[in-house]
Amino acid sequence: MPTSARTDLPLPLRGTEPGSFTHRTIAERWPRIAGRVIDENAFPAPVNARLQALREALPEGSIRPLTDEGAPDAALWAEWVAPHQGKGWLEAPWFFGETYFYRRLLEATGYFQDGSTRQQDPFTYQKEAGLAEAADDIEALAEGRAAARAQEEASRTTLQGLFRAALWGNQADLSMWAAGEDGPNHQGTDRAEEHLLVDDSAAALDHLLALEPPTRVDLWADNAGFELVSDLALIDGLLDTEAVTQVVVHLKGHPTFVSDALVDDVHATLDCLTTPHTDAVRALAERLQAALADGRLRLRDAWVWTSPLRARELPAHTRAELARADLLISKGDANYRRLLGDRQWNFATPFAEALAPLPVPVLALRTLKAEVAAGLPAAQVRRLNDAEPDWAVNGRWGGIQYAPAVPDARRPTAAP
Repeated sequence: MPTSARTDLPLPLRGTEPGSFTHRTIAERWPRIAGRVIDENAFPAPVNARLQALREALPEGSIRPLTDEGAPDAALWAEWVAPHQGKGWLEAPWFFGETYFYRRLLEATGYFQDGSTRQQDPFTYQKEAGLAEAADDIEALAEGRAAARAQEEASRTTLQGLFRAALWGNQADLSMWAAGEDGPNHQGTDRAEEHLLVDDSAAALDHLLALEPPTRVDLWADNAGFELVSDLALIDGLLDTEAVTQVVVHLKGHPTFVSDALVDDVHATLDCLTTPHTDAVRALAERLQAALADGRLRLRDAWVWTSPLRARELPAHTRAELARADLLISKGDANYRRLLGDRQWNFATPFAEALAPLPVPVLALRTLKAEVAAGLPAAQVRRLNDAEPDWAVNGRWGGIQYAPAVPDARRPTAAP
């Protein structure tokens, strides 16, 4: 696929269609999340007033520039907001609107400003509660890692199982189901196989296990909590093979999407797993801490991962960095939406065609929580539409999708 700008891309999702999941997200989910931020934090009254004003501006308000004077990303957001300024929340492209909404939350809380709320994660309660609720699943995952290492299972079989565990870990999404609410959980159940729409893990493993070291795998992380633990177990398995020399994890530079993981969340999670847990859990955490210490595991964050930039719009330096990897594992729904431009693709469009051209092979692990998808047989889509009308957004269905690198895809491509 050439890197020149395509003119035939589908339109981006917007919230203008009443009854759509996008419309419900803007009109119902975002105000509910803003309300939880008020309820779950002891913020000063002026902060709560700003949060309430943001809540009440949805969905009929309009896009305005940030007022976060002196924030380190202020100039970037001035550029990103400019094309949408004055548009309504429902009119703006959904991917822009969602990243902007979470950045507006931080503006309201004073996250980047001097004062008592500076650098205070407004989602700490949800992240800590979500991790605590997952104790049993974490122990089962760690026991599985211990058993695989003791039996010296073939790396291909082990990694295939870890891909599945990381995929279904994506169901632990606190922007969809708050801590304490019932959400889908297919870990270790028959539903995991029944609800797997596509599985390209064999092609990804063919590529990965044929590489000559030194090799690097990059992972776009998604949620903290159990999903992050499932990602860390996958990383542990990757580093256990002879095929992978280093794993680089790309994390968010500030709190966003409620439970998206920060560098601090990784360290806090590993620290949590080394205190009273089973031997297998502690051993998993200690192996990962050792990998951090010797550089086999590296954590990075950047403003681009909290930006509204879709993958076709990634800057040249980001593409050049991704090109240093031998495989990119994209976790979760928002990262998948970024890869596909959050556009209204026909679900039967081949995944590699809908995917932004990137200079690295991509393995996407994602449970569906948005009306964005590609690479699904048309007959399968028709069957699901008849049997389960909300299948594309309810988090019960997932996919493992692979696409090879696109030659000469280091340069950003314009996208309308």
